[in-house]
Amino acid sequence: MNRTFILSSLLAVTSAVSAQAQQAYSVKAQRTFLDQTTIDRTVKPGDDFFSYANGGWVKANEIPATEASWGNAPIIQKQTRLRLQELIKATAAKKNKPGSDAQKLQDFYNSGMNTATIDKLGIQPVQADLKRIDAISSPQGVVAETTTQFAAGLTGRIAPLFDLDHLADPMSNDVEIVTLSQGGMGLPEKSYYSDASPKAVAIRTKYVAYLQQLLELSGTPKEAAQSKATAIMALETRMATGARTATENRNIQKLLNYYTLDKAQQQFPLLGFSTLFQKLNIPSAKILVAQPEFFDGLNKELTATSLATWKDYLKVRLLSNAAPYLSTPFADANFTFYATALSGQTQMRPRNERIVGATDAMLGEILGKVYVEKYFTADAKKRIDDLVQNVVTTFAERIRTNGWMTEPTKEKALQKLSTVRRKIAYPDQWRDYSALQIGPNYFSNVKAAQAFDFLDGMNRVGKPVNRDLWTMTPPTLNAYYNPLNNEIVFPAGILQPPFFDPQADDAVNYGGIATVIGHEISHGFDDQGSQFDAQGRFTNWWTKVDQENFTARGAALSKQFSQYVALDTLHVNGKLTLGENIGDLCGVTVAYQAFKKTAQGKSTQLIDGLTPDQRFFLSYATIWRRKVRTESLRTQVLTDPHSPAQFRVDGPLSNLDAFYTAFNIKEGDAMWRPVNERVTIW
Repeated sequence: MNRTFILSSLLAVTSAVSAQAQQAYSVKAQRTFLDQTTIDRTVKPGDDFFSYANGGWVKANEIPATEASWGNAPIIQKQTRLRLQELIKATAAKKNKPGSDAQKLQDFYNSGMNTATIDKLGIQPVQADLKRIDAISSPQGVVAETTTQFAAGLTGRIAPLFDLDHLADPMSNDVEIVTLSQGGMGLPEKSYYSDASPKAVAIRTKYVAYLQQLLELSGTPKEAAQSKATAIMALETRMATGARTATENRNIQKLLNYYTLDKAQQQFPLLGFSTLFQKLNIPSAKILVAQPEFFDGLNKELTATSLATWKDYLKVRLLSNAAPYLSTPFADANFTFYATALSGQTQMRPRNERIVGATDAMLGEILGKVYVEKYFTADAKKRIDDLVQNVVTTFAERIRTNGWMTEPTKEKALQKLSTVRRKIAYPDQWRDYSALQIGPNYFSNVKAAQAFDFLDGMNRVGKPVNRDLWTMTPPTLNAYYNPLNNEIVFPAGILQPPFFDPQADDAVNYGGIATVIGHEISHGFDDQGSQFDAQGRFTNWWTKVDQENFTARGAALSKQFSQYVALDTLHVNGKLTLGENIGDLCGVTVAYQAFKKTAQGKSTQLIDGLTPDQRFFLSYATIWRRKVRTESLRTQVLTDPHSPAQFRVDGPLSNLDAFYTAFNIKEGDAMWRPVNERVTIW
């Protein structure tokens, strides 16, 4: 079980906009806070509030060729990348000490921007790795190669065979343990390998073509490459039969399969976990095997599939992970499948933006420290602290007055809420990068950074949990809840308009960042987070009747969202998105109640012709403003626990009585629900 099964983040998909559009947005935001030109008054607010609030903007804007989607979040991301680039340039202009963090930042960025050298090198950076794979002579060698790639920083986004990670032990939550989970498949989700629909078949055809292209770029003749790619696809399809779907992987109880190293070695003998642990210096401690059936199948497949196909498979996994950092033909091939086929993008982002993104990913806390020094103030942090406290206080009030929960469970819920840890903007202690060596070669730097991160994590196995670590970098436009730490985390990147503006009225900030705060707190009490106690341990703190009531309310919300049609005949998966839908519903509910305690929330004063409540709900709809390509939307619905943006607005608001009053929603309007069908959870 890797950490992605545990952390609940606000956003999943990122994108960007042109500098011209971003500049225009910033001017408007500073002047009006809520730009009413984005409203489409041909749409009734009670029919589709997302389109009412954002439809004018949607009609007036096109998605740039470099993006899978476009909206307010991408505008912030574009601005942040431009800021980060200027900070890197400013750092490079100084006389930096060799080996210092500043010099590493400069050298990493410069190595990525040196396209002449990268293109000249071609396949050379991975040539030795490909030769090592060619020399494999047994199934045991296949597993040994996987171990080598983990330690060398070669695994990238999709590790070969399986995922190897670390995690605070969910049961005791005292020490870090190793987690093993399904992986090694290049398509986004299990269903992509079996879905018989024309679109799924087309994606598989494009994927095989991508594998073939990687092999050809590495020197394999075209006809042989085609045959090998087909065999690799067949292998991955067999691997997928033992995998679980994204929805199935939300069942935490079924992920918590504890093994000793001896037991894992006995049950999956060909996977050689004893040797793997020894080579990576991992203590022979407790192991979580998230999907044992996947590893059973993989263990059998090591001898059932020819060694030649396994070697070809290892090559394409290596090449695919390396492709974004290699010469132009490799980067283009990777983009054509993962960005164009799956997301609809037709052009890469400019090179400087891509390298800024890679620098943030690899050296995030070096770059983040520079970022917050310039762009995040102590006053802003104080304002966010106050907002968090107001939302927490309101959440506690809602627990106390909850009509469907008994007192014993309320007390446990209040205890958990009172111990939620808050991390705002940036870490209290910055990461030490002194052991990371950065040089002039881009791919070598990427490998070094990935190996540094992986081995640092493995070095924590068997040791007490370090609760001060962050899993997002400070410039990141996102937020998350970690149930194992019982913590909410808000990087500086999300603490800017339209989510948060220190100059804006309370309605705008409560409809924006306060709903995000409420969303993350609610993850501690959603269908997954509610299974962890105040100390972050996986345990049942509910009475039977309360658990039944909570489950029934979640099922009603799941049913609501499953009725939404996202694209063609493709419905939202209410079970896959349940946790995020609970977060959205509870987030906006609690934020609204907190807003009503403010002076503006208690008043009826109009601003730009809008009541305080109308401004609150319009602000909420604004933060989810998004226009998305059909390819990206389809991938999101099939794989992402977050609902499409339209339903993150219309779904929660259709359950809020205050929204009905604010916009005079009546029976007959498309969003109207009978009072007894409006879901309330927290």
